[in-house]
Amino acid sequence: MSNEIINVWNDMNGRLTNFVNGKVKDSELAKDIVQDVFLKAFSKIDTLKNKEKLVPWIYQITRNEITSHFRKIKFNTSSKEVEAEELSNETLTSELTHCLNPFINSLPEKYKEAIILADIKNIPQKEIAKRLSISYSGVKSRVQRGREMLKSNYEECCAISTDVYGDVLDYKVKK
Repeated sequence: MSNEIINVWNDMNGRLTNFVNGKVKDSELAKDIVQDVFLKAFSKIDTLKNKEKLVPWIYQITRNEITSHFRKIKFNTSSKEVEAEELSNETLTSELTHCLNPFINSLPEKYKEAIILADIKNIPQKEIAKRLSISYSGVKSRVQRGREMLKSNYEECCAISTDVYGDVLDYKVKK
């Protein structure tokens, strides 16, 4: 397993450093935190029950280390400010969003239009039904089918690991 953690280190070091730097806004501190993450991962690898979850596990350790860092320095902002900042920071999910346009453009027109209106422009589906002069259930079906088509196309391209909330923990382009 130690070889696997070394391979993961080589694979993920840059992405984790960018991820942490987006949170702490200090590149040297980010490198230190990432080093702590891998030290912790290496020393606790025997506690990992499902070895296939190594990468998501490392991201969880990373998030915990970031939280621990802010606790240590007694971060002086309210939890609402921290949450807002976390939401605005770039994550793996937002890294992948730039890849979506070609997939959306490849959809049949009626599904493409439904996805753009519902998921990109955030227009309520009832409003979309009025705009397109179709039933509400018709819009729901188009959006759902469009999402399924996008997911299918995306999964052909990339292997994506998500957490229980649907946030991307890791991705790799399939070759």
